[in-house]
Amino acid sequence: MAVSAPDDQRKIRLRKLKFSDEEIENLDKVEYEPHDLDEPEFFTVQDIQGCLQRADLYVSNPDAKNAAAKFSSLSAQVLRFVSLIRRPGIVTPTHIERCMQVAYTAKLNSGCISRQVGAVVTGPDFSIRSLGWNDVALGQVPCNLRSRSDLLLGQDLSAYSEYEVSDTFKDQLQNSSAGYATLTTCGRSVPFCFKAEYNALRKEKNQVHTRSLHAEENAFLQAARHHSATLEGGFLFTTAAPCELCSKKAYQLGIKRIFYIDPYPGIAVSHILQSGTKRPVLELFSGAIGKAFHRLYSPLVPLKDELNALGR
Repeated sequence: MAVSAPDDQRKIRLRKLKFSDEEIENLDKVEYEPHDLDEPEFFTVQDIQGCLQRADLYVSNPDAKNAAAKFSSLSAQVLRFVSLIRRPGIVTPTHIERCMQVAYTAKLNSGCISRQVGAVVTGPDFSIRSLGWNDVALGQVPCNLRSRSDLLLGQDLSAYSEYEVSDTFKDQLQNSSAGYATLTTCGRSVPFCFKAEYNALRKEKNQVHTRSLHAEENAFLQAARHHSATLEGGFLFTTAAPCELCSKKAYQLGIKRIFYIDPYPGIAVSHILQSGTKRPVLELFSGAIGKAFHRLYSPLVPLKDELNALGR
């Protein structure tokens, strides 16, 4: 279970607890900084982002106008979960849960080896217009199906770009592949992240060089490709809050509400979405997805059969 609040409200609460901006920044570096499996910090330091990505029950804890309203919201969410745990299927999923579950399922199609994200675009009535996930453009090979050894040995070259087959990039890949030799000899395919390799080569930390379309971007393009009705006033569901580029696209399309799970660390909210006269409303997701969605909303036996058995 993950309990979270909008990032701006989280920082305000920390300031009320006498945390300085510098201390908050240092705290975020510790708790949000990704760690590799071979680092001790992977097992000893809180991984907030990882928790948000792996959870299947979400409780939203935003600021409220008064204490009564705050605890009313929290108690309603907890009461719903407890009721469903005690009697699965006692109520059906909300519109928001249903759409986010579709986005969650869609992300599993992603061939990205770093992070999987899913997105769904709906009309104002929660009818699904399109869905997408972060992946390469149609006709290109996803990263999880490509191999370091194939590129270095000149095999399956149609899966790689002209830049990737250049000596400059192959030299970089050769240098970074030494540690994976034992995996290759065991018969495992070892893919690589182009963005990470290119940034290492250029000594940059640029997010632009990813091969994949973003999930939200892909969902918008699918809607346009299949001649969907206008998305004006519609909703966006995404397992990760949209970045600056996707936020601009959502704004341009007239998206009215954006439901998200994992906050984005950039300035998409404060600079893009909270600007102008048609600002979308951002809503932190609350509900069940993934395995919890099926466990909580699937009755152990059909309700009619249960009532017939109890009534005899």
